[in-house]
Amino acid sequence: MRITAIDEIRERVGGIEKYLAEVAAIIEGVKRGGLEALLRYSAEMDGMVPDKLLLTPGDVGGDGRVIEASLEAARSLREFYRGVAVSGDIADEYMGIRREVKCGPVRRVALYVPARYISTLVMGVVPAVVAGVDEIYVVTPPRGLTPEIVTLSYKLGVRGIVPLGGAHGVAAVALGIGVPKVDKVTGPGSIYVQAAKLLLSQYVGIDGFEGPTELAIYTESDGKAAARDALAQLEHGPASFALVISPSEEALEYVERAYAEAASAERLGAIYTMNMGQREAADVINELAPEHVEIIGAPHLADRITNAGVVSVDTPSALLDYVAGISHILPTGGAARWRGVITPMDYLKCVGYVREAARSPLREAAKVLAEYEGMDRHRYSLEG
Repeated sequence: MRITAIDEIRERVGGIEKYLAEVAAIIEGVKRGGLEALLRYSAEMDGMVPDKLLLTPGDVGGDGRVIEASLEAARSLREFYRGVAVSGDIADEYMGIRREVKCGPVRRVALYVPARYISTLVMGVVPAVVAGVDEIYVVTPPRGLTPEIVTLSYKLGVRGIVPLGGAHGVAAVALGIGVPKVDKVTGPGSIYVQAAKLLLSQYVGIDGFEGPTELAIYTESDGKAAARDALAQLEHGPASFALVISPSEEALEYVERAYAEAASAERLGAIYTMNMGQREAADVINELAPEHVEIIGAPHLADRITNAGVVSVDTPSALLDYVAGISHILPTGGAARWRGVITPMDYLKCVGYVREAARSPLREAAKVLAEYEGMDRHRYSLEG
């Protein structure tokens, strides 16, 4: 679809609000009904009821090529992320006050893995392992519990697998119903999964909103590459979208034809095209703040992209989906304006420590502020 502004795309990526009431009802049902409700929702929504709600991973075999390819992806990610400073500790002494911030991993995390998305298992678990998380759990629909998923979970150090999908699966680990209660839930998933994460964030930490796939491509003139890579991301399903921008009308027409042909035979997401040059494209992309950005034939444009989950330069975004070494768990829905790609830092929390070595002259300033705010007992406490 040819567009001149991104308003139509905004309408497509927005709208989580309309799912909140439905998801809230599921969460409330799990709260009230406990284990029985979880199994009922699993039968209704997953299409089956798991024999156990918590499975211990083990080496159960599976396709060796798939497992080895997944481990290769894990090595790539680990090699890159081990360079991330995961302590973040700072300390100093100022006017008689010893100040310190110590950062360490959260104790328990749960990673949501859409059915059979073995690459997401890698992308979420490896940063948590590098951060030093003690207990890692995987939540995945029971139909996605393949031998490869189970074996890879074992090899990556996952503590347990919760074979539940959707909002009820997220609720189980966030509330600790039938399974260990975790401290943080991360990972991509459907709009229902993301809505559940949002609603449950009063009980558990979340990484953010990682909904349906988004891609913005700028190509100088290569319509064939743009079409190929856009269609690859639209393969994620009807809720995904791709925006292709180019100053070349020929390139855009090629993309539109390729999409029309593919969409007649497959269930793909939507595609949008815009005719404009690099300067305008950078502004549009930064305003849209998409999950993926791909730049073809204009490498210097990458320096102007500040709002995106990840930017691929003359490289198909599908490479990042699997082995490039940066996690593919990325912000969607415009959230790239304030947060970015998952790293080990997402699995850390920091605690502050203060000790007055001697009576600090800063107390006088503190008393003035307490008096200004009308906090008489605060001021009295500072007199001690």
